[in-house]
Amino acid sequence: MNQGGRIKRVFPASNSGLGFHSFFDYIAGPEIKRVYVVKGGPGTGKSTLMRRISDEATARGLDVEFHHCSSDPASLDGLVVPGVGAALLDGTKPHIYDPKFPGVVDEIINLGEYLDAAGLREHSQEIQAASIEGSRRFRSAYRYLRAARQIYENLEEKIKEIQDWGWVNQESDRLCKEILGDVPVARKPGRQRHLFVSALTPEGPITHAASLIGPSTQVVILKGQPGTGKSTILGKLAAAAAERGYGVEVYHNPVEPAKLQHVLIPQLDVLAASSTELFPFTIERECPIIDLDCGLDLNRLDSYQRELEIDDRTFHQLLETAVSLIAKAREGHRELEKYYEPNIDFAGLDRLAERLIAEIFKGR
Repeated sequence: MNQGGRIKRVFPASNSGLGFHSFFDYIAGPEIKRVYVVKGGPGTGKSTLMRRISDEATARGLDVEFHHCSSDPASLDGLVVPGVGAALLDGTKPHIYDPKFPGVVDEIINLGEYLDAAGLREHSQEIQAASIEGSRRFRSAYRYLRAARQIYENLEEKIKEIQDWGWVNQESDRLCKEILGDVPVARKPGRQRHLFVSALTPEGPITHAASLIGPSTQVVILKGQPGTGKSTILGKLAAAAAERGYGVEVYHNPVEPAKLQHVLIPQLDVLAASSTELFPFTIERECPIIDLDCGLDLNRLDSYQRELEIDDRTFHQLLETAVSLIAKAREGHRELEKYYEPNIDFAGLDRLAERLIAEIFKGR
């Protein structure tokens, strides 16, 4: 009897200080031979279809990747089943994925074919009004997130001034040597895959970092205040690993996507993870910790304390307001689903799911 496959949970996009930030192009890597791009309105069954496929995969003992929606974490934006080289992606706005080889690798599945258009037209005004209001709330939320990001930069700027960057560089060099050893630079760099494993959601900050850890994964934790160098060290590790030919999974900070939150090197089964107030990283077993606050000039830190407290409080207030607006936008999305769900041909969706299961798991 097969044991259930392992489930990795990530976010392919996030609500961020730069607006809606997407890494959709990194969901399906070169090992994926079949990509199904699923299109359809809210409540048309995209996420349900993906879960049908994932249930079949895990029942067969195959690992899967759940790519959760940052605006509704219970829903899926994507599913990857590496063991059979298949992926399903949500292809509706704001998700952007251009099929690379339509009809060969990529197949577009239009769930609109299973809708009763006449039934939907009876509620056209309500649907349009809810859509417009949802978009307005997201625009407002992103303005607050941009403001929060700028205040976060205030925090970082002060801390950067009082950090011992020579010591940070030494810690970075030491970590790279401990993890990568004497492996020489490869003729062909490894592939870097960029995603989020944490997100700013209607339920607040959520992280699925624990799903990156297997029973034998070596974990190193980086902690410290904003601006102490966590992302700097992670960036150097990711670059050094890729230069040596290792594939690297780079997980970005949802507040500031240009910064890194975690780096996973699957071939070595090593995870370098940052732990912060907003996204604390916890693990039940003991592992090495690099505390970057140790490099700070404490006397100068005391002189900035009042300003730092104001920045921190303002940042969290802006973030809370943004999250509340995203939650209201989700309420509007669920209101839309009420109009779509009664007009779906569920029998047709079941037949579609059976066809995809037969195609994806053929010969397994």
